[in-house]
Amino acid sequence: MTNYRTIQLEQSSAKFLFIVFGIWSFIILCRPQDYFHLLESIRPALFFGIVTLVVYFLNVKEDSSLLGSSQFRLYILMIVFLFVGIPFSLYKSLSLKNVLNYAAVSTMLFILFYQLANTEEKLRRLIFTYCFGVSIYALFSLLSGHIIEQRLSFGLMFDPNDIAFYVINFLPFNFLFISKGNGFKRLIVVINIFVGVILILKTGSRGGLLACLSVIAYLFFVRTNTLNITFVKKTIIILIALVALLSFAMNTERYKAIVDVKNDYNVTDEMGRISIWKIGLRMMMENPWTGVGVGCFSEGVGRDREQRGLQSTKWQAPHNSLIQVGAETGVIGLFLFALMSYRVFRITGHVKARSKSENMVRISEMTRAGFIGHCMGAMFLSQAYSFYWIFYIVLSAQLYKIIEKELN
Repeated sequence: MTNYRTIQLEQSSAKFLFIVFGIWSFIILCRPQDYFHLLESIRPALFFGIVTLVVYFLNVKEDSSLLGSSQFRLYILMIVFLFVGIPFSLYKSLSLKNVLNYAAVSTMLFILFYQLANTEEKLRRLIFTYCFGVSIYALFSLLSGHIIEQRLSFGLMFDPNDIAFYVINFLPFNFLFISKGNGFKRLIVVINIFVGVILILKTGSRGGLLACLSVIAYLFFVRTNTLNITFVKKTIIILIALVALLSFAMNTERYKAIVDVKNDYNVTDEMGRISIWKIGLRMMMENPWTGVGVGCFSEGVGRDREQRGLQSTKWQAPHNSLIQVGAETGVIGLFLFALMSYRVFRITGHVKARSKSENMVRISEMTRAGFIGHCMGAMFLSQAYSFYWIFYIVLSAQLYKIIEKELN
């Protein structure tokens, strides 16, 4: 009897810990504090983070499989290089602050997600929660956002480009719940998809549009178990969706500029992105081992232009995650970042090819689709240290751990 009660208590504690972690990760990834401003006063990310850690240390036994994860080892090695670069940073105090903040939250997210979301059912619960959270954010953005220069803006955390990037990271996961047998979730995810695409278009983000199109192309041309329908049916669905979306006002002039590259200021102007990327590459070549320091890209741009007798414009961001990592951390940091990203595609392919679980195959398919959108969006944004990148890295690590248990 005593053993039975002990088992029940352990199971209850584990469920409570998973719920608390779900709330904390929802706050980190879905940011309800951006539209429920009363939450800001209690600092929900910090509060629930502390609660989660306390409950975690009281209940979880040591799990040696974490160190067995190659993604985790690569991630820790990257964090080490971020710290190593601090003494060589252009702005040491800023880099120290950025690295400490990023390392603390991202490492906690990695460890807890890896330890707690350890079954396909738990993964599905968390993924649906995040999809729903993003949809709520999208609805608030559409209803309460402001149109500035014909672009939808909402809140203080994300600019229009960031909003599009945020949405595309979770948009494909909605398809996990669109098949029969998901009950009321089917209606919710259909709304999620529709609202998400509208929001991306309303932001006027060209990078967001390209990311969305890359995801659509993957789902359209690659046969998946998640969307196991014919080419003709996919075509009809896309045409219906296009007709419906055309009824919403959006800034089409910005999107037309995608095909007019020669006249785009990003290509021709000193303040454009091509110029910024060239400066970033120079910084990486001049500081190949340590970079200029995390968070110091803009400072490096300013100094580069001052040396050439131009306006410094120190506030300019990299607008490309690969160049951002390379310039701020050096070639080793860039290699680790690229290797972990590559392994997301490799692991999802491994799971799809070898898993006998339909749900695992579908999760891996939509993980790959979402990460395609993530990578495409990140090519035009400064999202190198995004929690959404960490989410994909730890999700791939978790998929690999689950498939290895299944095969063994």
